[in-house]
Amino acid sequence: MGVNTIIIKASDYQYPTREELLEVYKNTPELHNFGFVSEHPFASLISDERSINEIYRDDHLQHWDAVLLNRNGALAHTYENAMVHFSRGVPDEIKYFGRSHYINRMQFDYYAEIFYYHFSTVKDTIAQILNVYYTIGIDTNKLYFKNMLIKIRDKFVVDALTIFFEQTKLATDYRNSFTHRTPINYPDSRSTIKLDISQLTYGSAANSFVKTSVIKANMDVTIHAMGKVLDELKVLMPQQA
Repeated sequence: MGVNTIIIKASDYQYPTREELLEVYKNTPELHNFGFVSEHPFASLISDERSINEIYRDDHLQHWDAVLLNRNGALAHTYENAMVHFSRGVPDEIKYFGRSHYINRMQFDYYAEIFYYHFSTVKDTIAQILNVYYTIGIDTNKLYFKNMLIKIRDKFVVDALTIFFEQTKLATDYRNSFTHRTPINYPDSRSTIKLDISQLTYGSAANSFVKTSVIKANMDVTIHAMGKVLDELKVLMPQQA
C-alpha cells in the first residue's frame, strides 16, 4: 500500500453531538414557511362561500407551503451538519492535514454539495408559491424566476427578491457547477488548448478549486439571505391577497 494512502474506518465517522449542534444553532437563522391554510374546501364549495378559483388557489398555496416547510428543514439540516464538520477542523491546504482532517473534509464536502441542492429546491418552491399567490399561471414544468419577476405586481416583493438574487448569485453558480460542471471543491486537473490564429497551444492543468473556508463563508451568506427573504415575503404575502 502506498505511503500516501489514507484509511478511513467506520469508527472515524462521528455524528454531530448535541453540544456541537447547539453551538451551530446559535448562528443558524430560522427558515419560516408562510403558514398558508386551506380550510374546509368542500364545505366552502357546497355553501358557495368562496369561488372555485379561490378554493383552488388556497389548496395549492397550502400544498406548496408544506413542501417549503420540509425543504427548509432539509436545507437547515445539511447546513448544520456541514458546519459541525468544518468546526472540527478542515485546513484549506492539504499539507496541513492530520488524520482527523480527512474525514472532516469528506463530511463537509458531502453536506456542502447537498446544501446547494436544497438551496435550489427551496428557491424553486418559493417560485411555485409566487406563481399561485399572484395567479400568474405559468405551467409548473416551465416555471423559472427569470420569467416571473416581471409578472409580479408588488414592488416590495420584487425588490426583496432582487436583493436575494444578488446576495445568492455565487451560491447559484456553485450549485450549477456541482450539478452540471466540474465540482468546485476539487482541483480541476483538465489540460487546456488554445488556438491563436494558426498556432495551437497545449496548457497543463491549473488545478484551481474553491477553498473549503470560502465555501463555508458562502454557505453562511446563503442561509442568512434565505432566512431574511422568507421573513420579508411572509409579511408581504398574507393569506388573503
